[in-house]
Amino acid sequence: MKYIINYGSKVAVVPEKALEVSARAGEVELRVLLGLCAHGGSVDIKKLARSFSLSEDDVKSALAFWRGAGVIELGDSKEAVSEEIAAEKVAPAKPEEKTSEATKKLRRADELPQYTSDQLSDILEQRKETATLIDECQNIMGKVFNVKEINVLMGLVDYLELDCEYIMMLLSYCVSLGKKTLHYAEKLAFALYDAGITTGEQLSAELRRRELASDAEGRIRTLFGIGERAFTTKEKKFISSWINDMNYSIEIIEKAYEVTADATGKGSFPYANTILERWNAAGLRTLDQIETSYKKSGSESPSVGSFDTDSFFEAAVRRSLGNN
Repeated sequence: MKYIINYGSKVAVVPEKALEVSARAGEVELRVLLGLCAHGGSVDIKKLARSFSLSEDDVKSALAFWRGAGVIELGDSKEAVSEEIAAEKVAPAKPEEKTSEATKKLRRADELPQYTSDQLSDILEQRKETATLIDECQNIMGKVFNVKEINVLMGLVDYLELDCEYIMMLLSYCVSLGKKTLHYAEKLAFALYDAGITTGEQLSAELRRRELASDAEGRIRTLFGIGERAFTTKEKKFISSWINDMNYSIEIIEKAYEVTADATGKGSFPYANTILERWNAAGLRTLDQIETSYKKSGSESPSVGSFDTDSFFEAAVRRSLGNN
């Protein structure tokens, strides 16, 4: 069946983006957007509030929701700027990167739109999926959220546009670290978003990488006799290079430690680093390749060439040891 729209003398043009996120909007948000569109964006908060018998705070929160969803933005007029300062005092966290039209201009987490308990109640009554998510997250964290904490989750859903699976996986990870606060989860979510980790699949891979890195650090701590003390800045750089830059497994790092201990009688990070850098430069990625390289060189120790005869390598090692 086809319907004819009676436009009359005026037309309110609604952005297509608004249709995409309308399921997450409440009645107040939808009414404010229609009023804004009917006036072509040139209308102040007081006028919108009077038009719909709303409070100015309701209108400000609704506008913040549509701004967070990327549907509206501030104009360049002095009037718009002064209205923004009076309404929210919100500024972006960093200059917008012109990488693509889809790049989001992130604000700091503590400057995202904040809803009152009444507003949250109205929104969650209409958005059953979000209400269910909050219940699940409360179960994960083992606590009942207050208004501030629910606002944090709303920011992850509405502003970062993270799906339910992502958010629950993120909170479960935080709990596993003993970090049972929404503040920690929010900061981590923004850091992950900035790193381009925005889907459940990407998050799962990142958490797996972190798990492996944490396990590797524990084994390295034992190998080099670090004990309970924290790694030094230099040691952290070595470990990050071995795991993240060279992409070496803990088994190869252990082999480098064995060579180091045999040659120096102790666990030396600089010496082990020089060995691993040499293996990496030679394209040796597995233990079999390393062992084979030694057999070809006639050395009993797995390395590239001979430590005894390679004067350049020995000099590099001595310099490293001198800086240890």
